[in-house]
Amino acid sequence: METSERIHHCATISLRFKGYLFDFKTQTQAIAAIRDVLFGNPYKYLLSEAGIVPGTITPSSILLGTQNAGERPRGVLVDFDISTSTKRADRQSTQGPLKMYKSAAGIASCDPHNHPSPPHDEMDDLESAHYVLSELMFGFKGPKRKLVSKRRPEMLVKWERETYSNAYASKLAYFSDEDLDTEDVPAYWQPACKMLLCGLHRLLTPVVRKKRRLAKLYHEEDRKALECLLEGSGALYQSALELFDKALAELRDAEVA
Repeated sequence: METSERIHHCATISLRFKGYLFDFKTQTQAIAAIRDVLFGNPYKYLLSEAGIVPGTITPSSILLGTQNAGERPRGVLVDFDISTSTKRADRQSTQGPLKMYKSAAGIASCDPHNHPSPPHDEMDDLESAHYVLSELMFGFKGPKRKLVSKRRPEMLVKWERETYSNAYASKLAYFSDEDLDTEDVPAYWQPACKMLLCGLHRLLTPVVRKKRRLAKLYHEEDRKALECLLEGSGALYQSALELFDKALAELRDAEVA
């Protein structure tokens, strides 16, 4: 069976659709959905074989699967309209409301004065998911209890409504310190979720900084040297999986649904 046929076969597996990510009913449901989209998606690895990654992960591209359903994923990634290749560096499109969740490197590549970003990789996926998780935890005080606009943190507003250049600056500021301040996270969210958010932030900070430098370098020798540094970033993906699993285990031990 060709890779494209295998992707289609896996993508049409029958799942009980429980809504999109922001329709979550419990903390465990939301965290497990993001975890399985990143690490347990049944066709993510087939896409990887074909050299395809989804592009920008958004809340509306994550479907909630059935919890405790054996090997079936608890979250499914849909909408590959913005998928991209892992084998080349593309100039990203500036169309659509994706800047809120697009990786900083992806936004930087929209600027014609910058060199195209390195080919999209798993760390870009993880960064997109981190923005989704950030909106979830900073922007919701419980299921179906999204904060009204005037109470949403300024960073979320900038990512969503500002120009690409301002959104890019805001994301760089977000990663200016690897220790994330979670004081404004609503009390609904358990410490396990906050530790997950902070752990991902700490993993991603050096990667975002390195990719920022890469977008500004015009000397080919310097770019190659920095690209070599980024090649080892993929190992951080496994560390991210461990952070998700630890958070879910702690939620389970605390009997938090």
